[in-house]
Amino acid sequence: MNNKKLLSFVLSAAMAATSIFPATVYAAVSGDINGDGAITSADLDILQGYVLGKHDITQEQFKVADINADQVVDVYDVTALRKKILATDRTLSFKSVTDRMNDGITDALKKLDLQAGGTVVKSTAELKTALSLYFSETVVNNYLKKYDDNFFKESVLLVKPAYFDPAKFTKNGTLTKISCGCDNSYAGLYTTGPTVDQGLNIRKEHTAGSAALGLIPPGAKFNITYANGTKDGNFGHVTYNGVSGYVNMGYVTKLSSTAPTYVAVPDIKVDSVKYSKGTVTVSATEYNASSNVSFAAAVLAQAVVPKKDYYASKAQWTVTTTSTTTTTTTTTTCAYPLAKARMDQKNIKTLKEAFVDCSSSDTVTYVEWEKDASKISLTKAADYGFNTRNGKPEAKAQGNCYVLAAMFCEMARLLGYDAHLINGRCPLRAGGYGPHGWVEIIENGTAYVYDPDYTLESKGDNGFRLTYGHTVWPIQKISEIK
Repeated sequence: MNNKKLLSFVLSAAMAATSIFPATVYAAVSGDINGDGAITSADLDILQGYVLGKHDITQEQFKVADINADQVVDVYDVTALRKKILATDRTLSFKSVTDRMNDGITDALKKLDLQAGGTVVKSTAELKTALSLYFSETVVNNYLKKYDDNFFKESVLLVKPAYFDPAKFTKNGTLTKISCGCDNSYAGLYTTGPTVDQGLNIRKEHTAGSAALGLIPPGAKFNITYANGTKDGNFGHVTYNGVSGYVNMGYVTKLSSTAPTYVAVPDIKVDSVKYSKGTVTVSATEYNASSNVSFAAAVLAQAVVPKKDYYASKAQWTVTTTSTTTTTTTTTTCAYPLAKARMDQKNIKTLKEAFVDCSSSDTVTYVEWEKDASKISLTKAADYGFNTRNGKPEAKAQGNCYVLAAMFCEMARLLGYDAHLINGRCPLRAGGYGPHGWVEIIENGTAYVYDPDYTLESKGDNGFRLTYGHTVWPIQKISEIK
């Protein structure tokens, strides 16, 4: 027997030159036949091919292929290497697939815990058993066509069905607050309250003593878009039979809500498939898909693993929930970050405070900037002014009328006002007209002028809330700057 072993070794060394594997220096680690630093099914493929006479191996490969160290590389080494692979922790290669569906869902799936239900299937019969409890026969048959007998000759399939209750994924939408202090969280379809027998007054203002513009008959239905509460004394915005005004929220009954909501779109993605001590663990993450994906109550997550890589007695799923994507999805990015930072820094809460910050001589330094309105945009002008402060609360901003107006325009929009940066012209001391910029805010159908530069130059409060055609400041509107 000793001579036979020696002869086998000598013949192997002599035939190395004809090997299909390139000559290289291999790490002398038992079982690592391809020298890649890991003991995997790739090494087993080389060993089985050599034992079956399909190809030769080099002398260095022979040394690490003799797993049981009996100086012969044979079927016993194949068995030993398989055991070594089973004892080696490793990450398996896989292909991740997630299918979304609304139809063909059984009640059993609705009761399935998100953490449970993942399983491994190695044949069409096992796949049918794994899915039949949770999906209709039609759905199951479609998967049996997708993963047929030919598929299972080469691969193992890990499946994870999951159900998401649509009601649990409806979230509050972005709250919109308007200049009067009302917001859209109260929006909905309403009717008159039980104590209203003569009709409900539509008031001109948010007060019970303001003039009545119209009457809503008892039992009539109407929409409220904004309100400042639900108690007696709080008022909601309403339009009924062409009359727009305000109704007392203490005398209405809500029938249905139209307050803004969004539906988070749940999904599962397979992150990794790992082997350790006879167990394959699939790590998957629940996350919210992008908004352009429609909601689906059920998903079937799948991990396709090459059969040659799968050595395990069982498989288990670990599903984790991440809020990262959810937070990104539900957080609205501020359109004017520099304006918001300034408002937070100076605790600006009102339109007047924003105007003073953009027009007071102790916070603004007037310098020349861009005169040609065709080269100016709202963001460009505002950013120029905010950046000149370098983040310092008391630093003076620099810019011309367009810059001052643009900064105020962004602040006004963040406060909920319908503000617009206007390009126009104003009278000059030397005679004639020159280019000028200001802010226009439309309130209740009336356009008002807010001109920080005029206030700065006149050293007064004259530019706050003017109207077009003002005799003291006869400016002329040309166009809006976007």
